[in-house]
Amino acid sequence: MISEFIRRLTQHTLGGFIFDVPGLTQIKTAILRIFFDIGKGTYVSYRSLFVAPHNNSKSLIKIGNNVAIEHDCEIDYSGGLIVGNNVWISEGVMISTHNHKVITKESKKHQGTDYSLLTIEDEAWIGARVIILGSVSRIGKGAVIGAGSIVTKDVEDWQVVAGNPARFIRERTQ
Repeated sequence: MISEFIRRLTQHTLGGFIFDVPGLTQIKTAILRIFFDIGKGTYVSYRSLFVAPHNNSKSLIKIGNNVAIEHDCEIDYSGGLIVGNNVWISEGVMISTHNHKVITKESKKHQGTDYSLLTIEDEAWIGARVIILGSVSRIGKGAVIGAGSIVTKDVEDWQVVAGNPARFIRERTQ
């Protein structure tokens, strides 16, 4: 609990515009690496946060090399998150790795939570303002998710999807 508080406090402190100044971005990334497994050449823009709102032993985050995480993203790693290399996460993306059970008429806090590991494979591109729900376990290699989409199920390798809910548009070819 205390470590999550320290993580969030550090991220809010580093999340301002000042740390996007050339030179300070490297300092910000070095500090984030203390708390998270972040690869070389990875960039995390301002006001982007990694959060684990639920205590879960499966909470982990591993981010590959040369990943771009643009501004105003909220990335939940309660269920675990693995991001491959050369992934682009555009501005305003929200990623969830958990779902609240809503089965009975009881309050949601009494019904429990389901966690799901999400893997985003190499070369994927997640467009601006995309929402990836906790029901998703895999975004395939080279997949593209169109801006504003809501992803409710897995996306296969090299697929382009868009919409609400996100639907198959086409497959990327060589």
